[in-house]
Amino acid sequence: MEEKVMGAFTVIILAVAVIISCILIYVPNMHIIALRFEDSRMTGGRESIMDMLTESEDVLQEQPKATRDSLLKGHQIRLTLPPNVTAAGVSINNIHVNRDIQISIKGIGKDYFTQYPILGKSDNIEDVTYDSEDLVGVIDIMLDDVFEVSMSSEGEYIYLDFVDPHEIYDYVVVVDAGHGGNVPGATKMGVSEKDINLDIVLELKKLFDRCDKNIGVYYTRTGDSNPSFENRVGLANDTDADVFLSVHNNSTASGRMSSINGAEVMYEGGDETGESKAFASACLDHLLAKLDCKSKGTVVGDEVYIIRESKSPVALVEVGFMTNVKELNNLQDKEYQKKAAQALYDAILEYIYR
Repeated sequence: MEEKVMGAFTVIILAVAVIISCILIYVPNMHIIALRFEDSRMTGGRESIMDMLTESEDVLQEQPKATRDSLLKGHQIRLTLPPNVTAAGVSINNIHVNRDIQISIKGIGKDYFTQYPILGKSDNIEDVTYDSEDLVGVIDIMLDDVFEVSMSSEGEYIYLDFVDPHEIYDYVVVVDAGHGGNVPGATKMGVSEKDINLDIVLELKKLFDRCDKNIGVYYTRTGDSNPSFENRVGLANDTDADVFLSVHNNSTASGRMSSINGAEVMYEGGDETGESKAFASACLDHLLAKLDCKSKGTVVGDEVYIIRESKSPVALVEVGFMTNVKELNNLQDKEYQKKAAQALYDAILEYIYR
């Protein structure tokens, strides 16, 4: 009888031990499980929280300076992280061409801002929206200008500041890959200009990514998108760029294949300083030297919107003619693209470090 009792007792002890082990395994995730359950019951999509920010700004203004300083610690925006969420779960995507900053935070649900209101100043902020899916919250901050984002953390708080690029970099360069998306540009023998433009720009980006100089380089696109003309030239104007380069490829007026070939660079004739022409000339000189191609010269391009509206020295480069069979083949060649990118890289450095 005693053996049976002891056996039953042992089985009970083992069962309890298994249950406790399971609880210990799953307890760290219980908060997440509960959040997922609660989040699944909530409805609604992206919503603006701009009113919350402006109201917090009004409340802060009513407080003594010492109180404001203790809350914001000299920063523009403060976000509060819930328990079990750390700064490691925060990532920032700055889409400069759209003046759009996306802040992703892992572990927050749809009701995040009802529990942890945003705090700060609305300077340069046009709107703030929020949505969450599968416990990844995305805060979208739309700005009225191009800024870099500085993020710092202290305890449960995240602090954000928006910084003028020229406060960080010695020089600012804006590079535009012409066309994109549903606007392919010239298309010959199954090849779209937008793709060649982008290939050259991506090779140029590799060079700048390895550059050890303090240059901030902004790209209107690094994928198959089609930013508006306003956003393309606006990126250069809003960053007060030292140079604005737009990369294209040429074709004959008729669009028919021909023997016409060579590199051409357009500049702003209305630029009374002559800086746009000087930059265009540097681009052309380096393209001719690197590609060993024919010169089609520098040409006034004020009829082109992004040239006419640019406040920065601007050069629109036509690397070659897609309507010339030999040049079209060259433009598709990776080594040729790298040479073109190197020529433009050298031209930019020569111009800004004169």
